[in-house]
Amino acid sequence: NKTWQKPVDLERNGTTMRQTGKVIETKGKKAVVRFVRSDACGHCNACFRLGSNEADIDIDNALNAQIGDLVGIEMHAKSVLKASLILYGVPLVALLVGAFIGSLQGDLYAALGGVLFAAGAFFILRALEPKFSRMTEFKPRMVEIIEQTEEPERANEGGENNGE
Repeated sequence: NKTWQKPVDLERNGTTMRQTGKVIETKGKKAVVRFVRSDACGHCNACFRLGSNEADIDIDNALNAQIGDLVGIEMHAKSVLKASLILYGVPLVALLVGAFIGSLQGDLYAALGGVLFAAGAFFILRALEPKFSRMTEFKPRMVEIIEQTEEPERANEGGENNGE
C-alpha cells in the first residue's frame, strides 16, 4: 500500500502552473484532488481549503484517475493572471471611480462612493461567477497520472486463492 507523500511544489515553466495532488474522491466524470497549497496559491479561494496548507479542488477526471492516484494538475499562467485581474482589478477600479465621483461633492461622499462602487463591483462579479465557472479557460486540468494505486480486486487475486 503506497503512502501519500507531500506533493511536488508548484512548478512554473513560463506558460503553465503545475501542482501535484492525490485523488480522494471520484464523482462520475469529476474527481476531487487534495494538494498542499503553495505560496503561489495565495488566498485566491478557488479551492476548498482544509486548513492552512491543504486544499481540495473539483476537476474534470479526463484521465479516469482512481481514488489514491497521484495526479498532475496544470493551469495556464495567463489564465491565473486574467482571473486575478478580474477578481482584484475590477473592484479596485470601481473603488477609485466611486471615490473620484464622490470627491466632487466632498470627502465623505468620496469614501461613500468608493465603498458603494467597490461593493457593487463585488456583487456583479459574484453574480457572474456561474458564467466564469463554465469557462474552461479558468479551470485547472488533470494532465498526468503520476502514480497509480493498486486496485483492491487485483491485489487480492493472488493472495486469497493461493492456499486452495
